[in-house]
Amino acid sequence: MKLLKAALLLTVPFIAAMVVVVAAAGALPYKIYVIHTGSMVPTIPVKSAVVVREHHFRIGQVVTFTEGGHTVTHRLVAISATGMTTTKGDANRSVDPWHVPRNQIIGGVVAAPRQLGYWLEYLKNPVGVASVLLSLLVCWQIWALAGQRQSDPSRRVRHEPVHRIKAPRHRIRSDRATC
Repeated sequence: MKLLKAALLLTVPFIAAMVVVVAAAGALPYKIYVIHTGSMVPTIPVKSAVVVREHHFRIGQVVTFTEGGHTVTHRLVAISATGMTTTKGDANRSVDPWHVPRNQIIGGVVAAPRQLGYWLEYLKNPVGVASVLLSLLVCWQIWALAGQRQSDPSRRVRHEPVHRIKAPRHRIRSDRATC
């Protein structure tokens, strides 16, 4: 059991660190963006994250692109012969007023985990990272104390055999007359 605990304590942070390093290095053809507005509701709710595969998209797919210095995630409706695109948010009644060139499309959305964007934004803040680390430290200490308490021989409950004593049965007689 102790070996399993040690393996988990070493393996999980190592794997998480490797994922962060690989993603930060740009070694994967995917980018992650956070959804801040409700223009894609109900398909992609606010606080979701979108995983975008770079340079891969098709008409009808939700895509992420840059427009006016902002990153936008909307559905790709059409591409004209000149390479200009028409996009639309699923919650919007009409198509977008802009037409971005095809080369401004970052890529197509391949996944949109709900609420993940909230956590990504939370972990961008140093206070958020500190709170998560503090929580992990507290859980680790509780786990360590619980394991120590179980292995402490002075705290073990001893189960000794119980001897039953058979008491003789006596009938109590009353010399009093009952009324």
